[in-house]
Amino acid sequence: MGPTPNLQALVTACKRYGPGRLPRADRRDFGAGYAGATAAFVIAVTYALATTAVYQLGFTHDFVHPFWSASALVALPFVVPAAFLVGAAVWRYLPERIPYFGAVAGLVATALTYAVALVLVFVALLVLTAYMGTGTAIGTTAELLHATAGVTAVIGIFALILTAWVTIPIGCLSGVIYERARTVSVR
Repeated sequence: MGPTPNLQALVTACKRYGPGRLPRADRRDFGAGYAGATAAFVIAVTYALATTAVYQLGFTHDFVHPFWSASALVALPFVVPAAFLVGAAVWRYLPERIPYFGAVAGLVATALTYAVALVLVFVALLVLTAYMGTGTAIGTTAELLHATAGVTAVIGIFALILTAWVTIPIGCLSGVIYERARTVSVR
């Protein structure tokens, strides 16, 4: 039984115009990394656009504000590389014999993307704080690490609250689509 027409169209588009054309995309792990990075990019940009549109339509709420839209765009340099690295690692090291592999791998990759992106944020904040100065009285290395970890934790909590409800289902769906699409040939 062949793929559905919608899946075939998606696979064809990815292989001709999207991440399927990138180096080593034919490898299972690299292809998954590209798929994860693409999904992370699309989710962040869509989130930014949607929250901006809702705000412009007059809906006001603490969590629908241009600050959160901008935050989604600022997260791109952290989330996209993290999604690539995690996607590639999950598809390389997670055993294929797991039932519903695509959905499980998508879930694991999404959860780990949050963790890896926060590590990247922590390192960036640490470098910025240590070398640029903060204007505050952070003296010792331990105080610097503690303050940076606190800010990173707050960023992580807000990221989870604001986006996990959409990233987890889309991550699972992306995993299923990637796993099914990688075995389909392009006509």
